[in-house]
Amino acid sequence: MIDPSVPAGIEMVDVALRSYLTTPTIEPKLTKSEEVQETIRSLRVSKASRPNGIPDRPLKHLPQRTVSLLVLIFNAILLTYHFPTVWKQARVICILKAR
Repeated sequence: MIDPSVPAGIEMVDVALRSYLTTPTIEPKLTKSEEVQETIRSLRVSKASRPNGIPDRPLKHLPQRTVSLLVLIFNAILLTYHFPTVWKQARVICILKAR
């Protein structure tokens, strides 16, 4: 473990930070229509609505033109706003509720 109060530790953190800041950003991976269609196909209509309140059943009946429009919107968001790579990765830990 690095002790940030020790000069060697400060130097290591400084080098790592400089390297991160000078590394060119990577273009985001754009969403494909097939990915959106597959995600919609995998939705379960018997499940409760998600936090956005949109039930899954109507999503399964979207016309192809609407799915294409969603893909355009998703990609416009990705290209307009830069999200650091570390924000796109996560470690998810399930915490079970007590019974």
